[in-house]
Amino acid sequence: MGSENKKLLIYSLYVLVAVVLIGFLGYYFGFLGAIYNVMMPERLGAFPLIILSIIFGLAAFFSPCAFTVLPGYVAHFLTGGRVRKLTKAQTFRQSAYLGLVGATGIVVVNMIVGVTIAALGAATPFAKDPRQDIAIILGVRIVAGILIASLGVFTLLGKSINISWIYRLMAEKGFTKSIFFYGLLYNGAAIGCTGPIMLGLLLYAFASASFAGAITAFLIFSLTMGLLMFLLTVLAGLFKNALTPYLIAAAPIIKKVAAVVMIVIGLAIALLTLEGNQIFVKIFFPFLK
Repeated sequence: MGSENKKLLIYSLYVLVAVVLIGFLGYYFGFLGAIYNVMMPERLGAFPLIILSIIFGLAAFFSPCAFTVLPGYVAHFLTGGRVRKLTKAQTFRQSAYLGLVGATGIVVVNMIVGVTIAALGAATPFAKDPRQDIAIILGVRIVAGILIASLGVFTLLGKSINISWIYRLMAEKGFTKSIFFYGLLYNGAAIGCTGPIMLGLLLYAFASASFAGAITAFLIFSLTMGLLMFLLTVLAGLFKNALTPYLIAAAPIIKKVAAVVMIVIGLAIALLTLEGNQIFVKIFFPFLK
């Protein structure tokens, strides 16, 4: 293995550790912190609605149903699209644009969930315990996991752009679309966790504020999740540009590694939803009996 490949491998391990650490800290302090310290009926009134919306958005983004997708997203971002050296200003503009695209994917899913909650109220299908999720919620998570794994498979095989619409999303001219697609999948995989969080926020907002106040809370919640995706994408873009010489030199290797990461993550999401829901809950939902 050449020195450039070794450096790229080392840097890639740093990235993986950093992403996992960010995800875990977000889960521990964001999701669990909100569950234990904020999302209790007797505590909700202690926070202004705007602050609650931000906290709930943070908790939703780093919920255990979602943050496991982060390594796959970063791997896709680092290896997708055209790899070329850019100036810092160009890198920021490009990453900011893609960050907005990914954030839009997250907000679109939130809009769908928000409309569902508004239409059905407390009768929505979102359960506080993931083990009680109905079939349609489980199905969305399974499909999201399979699609993430599919992105990895097509990347690994390097098939022609004309093989399928999924691979077209991964192609050079479709990289922007793939980022939007990943934003959808990120929130789609998290719907079992984000749905109950959003339900709790909106029911509380409608009970304690005006209709306009509830809509504002929903927007702030969604924008918080979108902002976190935006910041993550910008950071990944800056790092990608710094590694461009190594990425160019070792593109085949790093693409295969990234593809395997996406396949493993996608299958894990699908399998944990199908057969490992009990295990998943025991690991990431210690507050549930």
